[in-house]
Amino acid sequence: MADAHQLSHTELVTLFAEASNLMHVSLDIPSIMRVASLTAMQLVDASAVATGLLLDDKLAFSEYYDGQAWKAYACRFGSENGWIDDLISHRKVLAVSQCDEPSPFDENIAPVLAQAEQFIAIPVIGKEDDLLACMLLFDGNEVQFDALDCAHLELLASMMSVAIDNSIQLSENRRVEEDLEKSVATYRTLVEQIPAITYIATLDRSRILFVSPQVEDILGYSQDDFLANQETWAQQIHEDDRERVLSEVRESMKSGLPFHSEYRIHSKSGRDIWVKDAAATVRDHDHDLYLQGVVHDITERKESEEKLVQMAHFDQLTGLANRALFLDRLDQSVAQAKRHRQGFAVLFLDLDGFKAVNDNLGHKAGDILLAEAAHRLAANVREVDTVARMGGDEFTIILNEVSSRESIEHIAQKLLYAISAPYEHIDAQYKVTLSMGIALYPEDGMNRDGLITAADNAMYKAKNSGKNCFSFHQS
Repeated sequence: MADAHQLSHTELVTLFAEASNLMHVSLDIPSIMRVASLTAMQLVDASAVATGLLLDDKLAFSEYYDGQAWKAYACRFGSENGWIDDLISHRKVLAVSQCDEPSPFDENIAPVLAQAEQFIAIPVIGKEDDLLACMLLFDGNEVQFDALDCAHLELLASMMSVAIDNSIQLSENRRVEEDLEKSVATYRTLVEQIPAITYIATLDRSRILFVSPQVEDILGYSQDDFLANQETWAQQIHEDDRERVLSEVRESMKSGLPFHSEYRIHSKSGRDIWVKDAAATVRDHDHDLYLQGVVHDITERKESEEKLVQMAHFDQLTGLANRALFLDRLDQSVAQAKRHRQGFAVLFLDLDGFKAVNDNLGHKAGDILLAEAAHRLAANVREVDTVARMGGDEFTIILNEVSSRESIEHIAQKLLYAISAPYEHIDAQYKVTLSMGIALYPEDGMNRDGLITAADNAMYKAKNSGKNCFSFHQS
């Protein structure tokens, strides 16, 4: 091969600088290989050049340059060619003569390569000391290849290696960025489609850093409105739930456990919405960074639960406690009275005249009478007391923490008066009154069943005494 020793030092520096710049601005590895190939032909006067990548222990070529144009030529060389093993093993510039054995190149496709008497193989070594690629320089003349040519080509191969490594890294970075963008887009799509609010907040929840668009669908606030007023979340928690929720936030921060809470929050329209709020701390190694959470609207579930509780514990016609809830409340009253050495009273009531109204005016009139009677009973006792419908036209009342028989008589008189007052939908000929039996704890019973039996017996005594009256149980 003829060398290019006639190039001055300045020309060589300029040539290498231009090659380096062109390789580093190339968009892909094939472009880098072309720049290196053309530069190599200027360093060493060759008739053709081809550059291939090492893929699966084989050198893969896709094109070559014949001094005038780039021409397509796809071929692969592996261990069947001895010089490939030498190149991989020693990773040094290698001169290969094609005079002694048939050329590995197809003369019909690449005659310039096949007819060359020799070619020079210049390995391109990666930063992990692995073979990345190889340049082949071809010439038809028997010319010695000296050490200076070798040094120039090795320097070019080194520059090519750096450019290829950088291209691989940039390609990997672009792939990571594209994957990240796809992940973010997928996450955003998922976040914006789920029927819940997602948010990111500071560890103490004093500032909301991000809130998803669903905040407008669920709470009525736009993202900008919600983020602009950093007190919105705490201010809008229902006043009966606020202190509990804030305490749960503090406890979560203290323990480092995820935050879970169900509470009511005022929407922008003023409607109270039940939400389930769950948040976990995002950490980087040992450092807590921020909270990431999800808020679900559970109003419908809470309303269903409330309806189930209502059906299980309350009479559907009157809204009063049913038998099951009354018995539970009576057990609680007995336990509390024992603990605090207090007294209380159990009243058993029966509507006089109800059967006549129900039989003559119909079941609808009877239902209206029961509902109105229940309302009058509840209106004449305290909130701490329990009024229940036991079934039919029978009612019971627990008067908690009563201090004297006189106070019980006062309440009993109010109830008798309230029930005997006229009813708008009932003709005056149908008189509705109340027969009431009263049992006292602990005088008339020390447990639930004893008190109920005593009050029931006293009620029958009142009924036999002419109705529209009350009677205390007498042992």
